[in-house]
Amino acid sequence: MPKWANWTLGAFGLLVVISIAAGGSNKNTSSPGTEKSSTGHKVTCGSKAADDCTPHVGSNDSTRVDALIWRLSSTRQTATIGEQQYGGGAKANGVFLVLKLRVHSDKNESATLTDNTIKLETNGNTYDADNDGTIAAMGAGEHPFFLDTIGPDSDRRGTVVFDVPRKVLGQKIEVRFNELGFGSTHGYIVLPSLISS
Repeated sequence: MPKWANWTLGAFGLLVVISIAAGGSNKNTSSPGTEKSSTGHKVTCGSKAADDCTPHVGSNDSTRVDALIWRLSSTRQTATIGEQQYGGGAKANGVFLVLKLRVHSDKNESATLTDNTIKLETNGNTYDADNDGTIAAMGAGEHPFFLDTIGPDSDRRGTVVFDVPRKVLGQKIEVRFNELGFGSTHGYIVLPSLISS
């Protein structure tokens, strides 16, 4: 075999060894963009919703959807809301989950918030905000997200009421925040553990 052929094969072999060594030394066992939230939940793409990212964050963390940054303030469960004696309250078919939320807008224009922006999901089922519970919450002095306008660089607090079967209280429940308008992106916050009473 000519000397130039030996030299070419040797150089090629050296390149292969260098490539393998370089690839092996940069091996990363974690997924790109993987981090942990303050509650230890895995967040695979951060907390900002995008076409290729649907964040699922813990109850103490926030998620950003459509330039709105959502945070869960509190969660409580109750069988009734408001004054029952005079018909101004509401009684749940199952149990009311009353979520108090905070939202900050980084949008450059005002946006209208409704309780349709917010859903509850558990075990493959999706729940809309409950109309009777929402009206009773308004009568009880709560402030639901009902056609509420939030301006640029502003903050709002509001309440959303869901009526769910008691049996779901032991399951993983997440609140889902949808993009405003017809967008398809959304983010999730996992509710803290709920115990059926």
